[in-house]
Amino acid sequence: MNCLRRNVIAVGLLLALGLTAAARAAPLAPKPDELPMYGGVNRAAIPELKVADERFIAEVSAQYGSREKAARVWTEQGFMFYQRNNLDMAVRRFNQAWLLDPRNAEPYAGFASVLHDQGKICDAMRMMDEALKRNPPSYQGIYPDAARITTLCAVNDQALVPTVRDELLGKAEALYQKAEQIEPDKRYVYSSWATAYYWRGLYARAWSMVARERAAGGQPADGFLRQLRAKMPEPSLP
Repeated sequence: MNCLRRNVIAVGLLLALGLTAAARAAPLAPKPDELPMYGGVNRAAIPELKVADERFIAEVSAQYGSREKAARVWTEQGFMFYQRNNLDMAVRRFNQAWLLDPRNAEPYAGFASVLHDQGKICDAMRMMDEALKRNPPSYQGIYPDAARITTLCAVNDQALVPTVRDELLGKAEALYQKAEQIEPDKRYVYSSWATAYYWRGLYARAWSMVARERAAGGQPADGFLRQLRAKMPEPSLP
């Protein structure tokens, strides 16, 4: 599971500065299966949906050996569609994975990925919160992704009162610190952390994370470096 790795720098900067044209365009009304968790519809209360869901669960569980194994396959398919920018199909697969195994963290992270790309950042944050409640895999980028989304929610939602914004930024910082401790891909952690500091206007700290990313063998994106240099010249090495 690679939650936000498709466009970590480019999409995040666009969201911080203003939503992408696709997100701003008036979308067509989505179908229920194109909404996370089917838009909250109680499918068990609708006989035809209940029967269809039970048949689906029984068939794929028999095919893959268990509901949990089938859910992992459907989650992988969801991220495959996400990587191809087919967000509607991604949500359909994440919904089916969630139907199979609602205790699995990864469908929630998948929902968060799609909501992030749709510009629904604080909704994405809430989905990542649900993922984190479910003992997610530690080494697949979920903690820096959660920190990144939380930061974006804090800096973009103008309706937040200062105390709530500060709480979210503190939460994001704690998530980055946990990611630094447990994630083996430090380059990804520091790259994400640098952009989070950029969005917060903490440019010296952003440069410090750029230095850590480079020390870990990473190569920061040229576009990000240009934007960061426009805000603050790169500090000289000691």
